Amino acid sequence: METPAGAIAPSAPFLGASSGAFYPTPTERAPALAARLGLSDLEIMLQTAGEYAPRFARRLATACDGEGRRVHAVHLWQQLHPLLSPYARRAREGRVAFERAIEVARTLSAAVLVWHGPTPAELAVPDGRSRFADAAGTLGARCGEAGIRLAIENVSWCALAQAREVAAFATRTSGLDSAARPGFVFDPFQAAEAGANPFLILASMGDRLVDVHLSDRSADDPTARHLPPGDGDLPWAALLRAIVGTGYRGPLMIEAPLDPDGITLARVRARLDPLLAALVAGGDGRDGAPPPGVVEGIALFNARRFYDAHEAIELEWHAERGDRRRLYQGILQIGVGFHHVLGGNHRGAVLLLTDGIAKVSRFVPRCLGLDTGRLVTESAACLAVIEDLGPDGLGRFDPETIPMVHAAA
Repeated sequence: METPAGAIAPSAPFLGASSGAFYPTPTERAPALAARLGLSDLEIMLQTAGEYAPRFARRLATACDGEGRRVHAVHLWQQLHPLLSPYARRAREGRVAFERAIEVARTLSAAVLVWHGPTPAELAVPDGRSRFADAAGTLGARCGEAGIRLAIENVSWCALAQAREVAAFATRTSGLDSAARPGFVFDPFQAAEAGANPFLILASMGDRLVDVHLSDRSADDPTARHLPPGDGDLPWAALLRAIVGTGYRGPLMIEAPLDPDGITLARVRARLDPLLAALVAGGDGRDGAPPPGVVEGIALFNARRFYDAHEAIELEWHAERGDRRRLYQGILQIGVGFHHVLGGNHRGAVLLLTDGIAKVSRFVPRCLGLDTGRLVTESAACLAVIEDLGPDGLGRFDPETIPMVHAAA
């Protein structure tokens, strides 16, 4: 998102809201509700064909101006845009509706036009993926002419559900002129719905991230969808760190339902604002404290729950873009190495411990308040014993000698 001349660029992403968060309140009332909640930026989710009309766009622009709200993005109504349909009239009318949406975005001074891309059924035509990339390039150029960035969202039931699909699309469109090249919208909820790794999806988007959607889900209850961030089990500390690591500094659009009294938003702010503030204050040096996922993982490591420690730390490893990710990976690998020891896998233990110790050794004697020197020394001593015992003698290894991760003195 470009910053207007004379404006101060934000130092970190900040909370905004989709007009869909106020559903079924009419779209034109979203600016007033956002103002009431103190949210400066909106994503307008078009809900009907009538909301594509120029008259409605002007009415909405007047409402936004009157409330002092900015429109960062306009979100297409998916059903109106079957651009790859073999039924020519559907495809043609979908393209006409797309042109109207571009005009809506221009009227609202939006920076981004959000599209899910085609569904798998729509892609099931000859050269479907190539046609999708070509259409995105053509429409991206039209958006660019209007001063808008077309952006494709990772959606569980559409074209870019998996990281490999995002990466392939990014490669197919990388040669386009910068004004025409589509950007991406990152939605960690949708990644979870698709069973995809959200960190790999975000990494596949590269430096083309232009919008972010926020809602949560509970893995234990698939019906609990689009929860307020923090009400489910998505790893928000790691996700926000990864988002900041891309360089994105625009609004984070809440898509979960928001009540007009601000009770839900206050709960979301209490969870996310401290995490965002810590990201602004933090750095990539050796001072400070480990992020929450690493703290949790270390506690599990010290409880000898090495597999669970791996799961917790892996999220932070994916999220971190700086050199510290090697430290996180090293601790993770040492834990998995000892997991292999306890499981009788000599070869796996030697490989993981050797690699993990080498990585953590780059951060001795201490880093992030951790006594990395002691962890390396004690893990190396265990590795030497394990190598001497060999595969047949691994059962004689004393698990009481497995080190813990200690705080630096």
